[in-house]
Amino acid sequence: MVKALAVPIELLLAPIIVETQQARRLLLYVLTLTAVLMLGSLRGWPQALPSGEPTVTLGIEVNLPDRAVFYIPVVGDGEILGIVPFPEGPLAGIRITPRMRLDSVKIEVSALAAAKKKLSEATCQELRSWKSEDAGTYEGKKDESVVLSGLRRLGLPVFEVKVVQAYGPPPGGFHHPYANSSAFCGCNFLEPRSIILDGRPASGVAGTLTYPDAGKCAEISGCGQCCRMAVPASVHQGSMTPDQVNTAGWDKGWTNLVNDVEQTFTPTLSKLVGVEVQLVVGNAGAAEDHLTLTVLDATGRTVTVLTESVQTADCDQVMFVIPQGGVEVAPGQTYRLKLSGGTTFGWKYIVGGYEKGAATFNGKPLLPNERSTFLFRTFGAE
Repeated sequence: MVKALAVPIELLLAPIIVETQQARRLLLYVLTLTAVLMLGSLRGWPQALPSGEPTVTLGIEVNLPDRAVFYIPVVGDGEILGIVPFPEGPLAGIRITPRMRLDSVKIEVSALAAAKKKLSEATCQELRSWKSEDAGTYEGKKDESVVLSGLRRLGLPVFEVKVVQAYGPPPGGFHHPYANSSAFCGCNFLEPRSIILDGRPASGVAGTLTYPDAGKCAEISGCGQCCRMAVPASVHQGSMTPDQVNTAGWDKGWTNLVNDVEQTFTPTLSKLVGVEVQLVVGNAGAAEDHLTLTVLDATGRTVTVLTESVQTADCDQVMFVIPQGGVEVAPGQTYRLKLSGGTTFGWKYIVGGYEKGAATFNGKPLLPNERSTFLFRTFGAE
């Protein structure tokens, strides 16, 4: 018996002409079904979702200038990202990172600076921290389309992105041992073309797909690269449920972390398992800073203390995961998030916002004449 492959696969499949969005989705099912036929003599992996894997319900379709469609699944908080290279010009390419929110997708876009090293030779972590220029943050719900208009000011082609239901193989289809069936990247073409597959030319191809391994990048010929971050397993605990949320409407307001800055919140779940804060680089220069998040109850008693080393290249959403499954809290009672560090980062805030708490600065309201709140999310469990 032939043993099942234990490595990521990229598939080369029969020519199919794709003319509509519906047909493109059908193509993905055909591609996967073809994979099943190709692997018919192999022993399949279990169909159950591996423990600790995030649920994948949405994906994005990026319409490229040459009419190819780059499909990127939305996995967790930006676990999978796509890279579209530019072979010529002052920029190396663009980085597109979709992040799952409650019922929508947040799409972060950055233009990557040209460098001596090729994008195709960079590691997953290098691509994540590559020197870049912000090209905008966008948000859309299922079946909504957004235009990446921020690319225009950088002299780049403007892409249209559509948020779609996550694709998946037919029942009994091929499953990668690490990723669930919907966590694959794909590239579809409007007509058969010649591509490079595993360093060799191939022709008459209508699409390619791949399941990238954790911490690795996979080349998807015709579109670019798909990279999967090595996210700590604790972040993907199935019991990690968003509880209190204040993430929308930032209008460039932030304050430093050297003073005593706190945000009160009122949990509805009996266990606190993680906290996410939204930051901005307030004073450039340092590559990282050590931040401490302290959770206190209404009396000032410390509930838990967490410390993270945060890179300036990856500070928009910073997750603090509470070890050993979290800490007990009393639903309906007031708690405080205290964030401290050096002068590198600032905590984003907005006027108004979250109604079950407020932001304070050295024990007083952050803004003297208006109620304000820091941007954060808490995650809990019963």
